[in-house]
Amino acid sequence: MQDKGYSAEWLEKLKYNSNIVTVISKYLTLTRKGNTYWACCPFHHEKTPSFAVNEQGQFYHCFGCGVGGDVFRFIRNIEGVEFMEAVKILADMAGMEMPQISNNNEYFERKKKLDLLKEICRESAIYYNKQLNSNFGKKGLDYLLSRGVEKSTITKLGIGYSPNWNGLPKYLLSKGYNADDIIEAGVCARGEEGNLYDEMGVRVVFPVIDHTGKVVGFSGRAIESEKRAKYKNTRGTPIFNKSSNIYCINFLRKARLQKNYAILVEGQMDVVSLQQAGFQNAIATMGTAFNKNHVQTLSRFVDSVIVCFDGDSAGQKATAKSLEPLLDEGFDIKVLELPEKLDPDEYIKKYGAEAYQKLIDNALPVYEYEIKAEANKLNLNDRDNVSKFIDNALKVVVDIKKESEKQVYVDLIAKLSSVPRETIFRQLLTTKKAKPKDDNKSQVEEINVVKTKNYLAEQFVLASVLHKKPYVEGVEIDDFVNTNFKQVYKYLLENDFPIVAKLYDNFDVENNNDIMSLINFDFSKISNLKNEFDGCLNMLKLDKLIAKQNQINAQIQNCTNDEVKLALLKKASEISKEINEKKTLLNKVG
Repeated sequence: MQDKGYSAEWLEKLKYNSNIVTVISKYLTLTRKGNTYWACCPFHHEKTPSFAVNEQGQFYHCFGCGVGGDVFRFIRNIEGVEFMEAVKILADMAGMEMPQISNNNEYFERKKKLDLLKEICRESAIYYNKQLNSNFGKKGLDYLLSRGVEKSTITKLGIGYSPNWNGLPKYLLSKGYNADDIIEAGVCARGEEGNLYDEMGVRVVFPVIDHTGKVVGFSGRAIESEKRAKYKNTRGTPIFNKSSNIYCINFLRKARLQKNYAILVEGQMDVVSLQQAGFQNAIATMGTAFNKNHVQTLSRFVDSVIVCFDGDSAGQKATAKSLEPLLDEGFDIKVLELPEKLDPDEYIKKYGAEAYQKLIDNALPVYEYEIKAEANKLNLNDRDNVSKFIDNALKVVVDIKKESEKQVYVDLIAKLSSVPRETIFRQLLTTKKAKPKDDNKSQVEEINVVKTKNYLAEQFVLASVLHKKPYVEGVEIDDFVNTNFKQVYKYLLENDFPIVAKLYDNFDVENNNDIMSLINFDFSKISNLKNEFDGCLNMLKLDKLIAKQNQINAQIQNCTNDEVKLALLKKASEISKEINEKKTLLNKVG
């Protein structure tokens, strides 16, 4: 097998030289307890260590947030890089020379081009920042200082200024970049006469940096009143898409270790003010509604979001729209309400960071916010509006998954409406859930969760095999009905039962819940492992025998040859004897 041009043999050698405990120890302080090393998870905020590293199996798993994988996956997640970059990082750690690439030239040509475009964006950012700090940047610097932006913040965020339309293209051409690449990077375009001009000409410029720390685009703000758009983003390029890039996402990697949540605000200046006030987890979209692409990017770093948009009605509508994709992906969401119709930038300037932190601490859970927002739309002193409020509020509650949480919000609706909770609860029982947005997706998900009769027994038996438990014996491939379990056992059998981490090389573990459940199986919940194993294995073998017996009985009924029928009856008798033996064993095990 080869992966991205590297031979399986070389990758195997790299993995062998990259002991997962040694590698993770470079990032975390591990404490050994028995055969497992423990630490606080680097991928979510926690006080009690739930991040486990298994040296024997060469894999890790967090019992808090559920992340797990081999040494390659750890580097990809902790560094926020793709597979190729993870390989290079591990090779450097192991002191191994990178080999020549043996295939996949198309991939590497594309990667080379993307790296070049990012390099052009980086040089552009350097140019803009230098201009801001020169005599040519006085207008831009005066504007930023007038908005309360400190020079240290300008440096931290790499903010710059474009004083004219032709300075950047001249600078980039002098650096040896060709015009076509400069245009493809999105920093310049051609004018009517064919000359290059700066896309961010005469604007304060905010570099957009991706989660790996690379400049991929820009957002510009005009500071003089003229007939053109006040805000402008880099157009879509191979490295920039305003519908998926997030401003200041690059700071979340460090910020998440202190605060496992992001503060989502509306604009760049809101982010700048919050970053300056010490909130390194402040982010914003590029002027677009928060969508699934943003959620996927954000989910690499945090699992909670504080939504904080402007305090006016437009901001509140933006808040409501932003919640849907976050809820769909299971984020823990709270909503921060700003008083006096202020935006975050204005609030920080007026009241300071400490007051803003108090607002964060008192942010409302999303369902409470939505119910109160429904109440605020109507005058509940008018009894005609009460039923409307209850109808709208229950549409929020009916989609909540936890029954205990539903009860909490039924109580809230009762309190706000002054209607008995029993009445509201009865109405909740008749309130229909909203139809799924994607019916096909729902059907697929429903199919995926259907499990075989003895699923848990198969899972425990195979997990015991995978983790090389000493009580394991007598397992055969046809003991398994589940297709994924059968494939895993076949692989283990054919490869002399390798370490757990090998599954990541040969299966799409992250997208296969069955295999993930084997890797992360919690044996501590079972008091007598050997008895449980014997019972589960006998159950599987019993079912196999019963199925075989049913098959032979059907053959006997259809058989017209006396000699063949006699042989089938003898076989059926033998199987019946085995079935009774298995049942006796199962009764002994309990």
